[in-house]
Amino acid sequence: MALGDAAQPQAVRSHRVVLDAYAFIKGWLIATSLWVGLLLLLVAAGYGVPAARDGTDAGYVWGYLGIVVFYGFGVSLVFAAPLAWVLAYLLRPVRNQWIHIGAFFTVPTLAFWLLGSVLGLGWQPLLLIPWATVGAAAAIGRWAVRNDVLSSASAAAPG
Repeated sequence: MALGDAAQPQAVRSHRVVLDAYAFIKGWLIATSLWVGLLLLLVAAGYGVPAARDGTDAGYVWGYLGIVVFYGFGVSLVFAAPLAWVLAYLLRPVRNQWIHIGAFFTVPTLAFWLLGSVLGLGWQPLLLIPWATVGAAAAIGRWAVRNDVLSSASAAAPG
């Protein structure tokens, strides 16, 4: 029972969609791995392919790939995981899983666009396109755990 559930009638409490720790971690790992994997491909294509085509030393690309992995998972742990937890908590009363998936696309896209804009990347609406990769990865991660949700109605039903 979550804090504040006792103040609500049983009928309201019995219609909650909850992700357990396993499902939350699974969704986070899927979403983050997809996003970091895409970034790795972009960095490899953007820096490694031209260096290989020119015949120059491409040893620095390995450093860039390591930075992408380190910062990609770090940013996801510091910013995306708390955002996902808050979003999942706010969506507990909503039983339709497709609304969850849509919210997991929209909210991270806009939140990371706002974060990137505050950090100096700019406020151009065109920058929503690269940040939509974050939202798409989050939506795919949420879609992957759609069958792992626990409904408090099933837990409250007498066995």
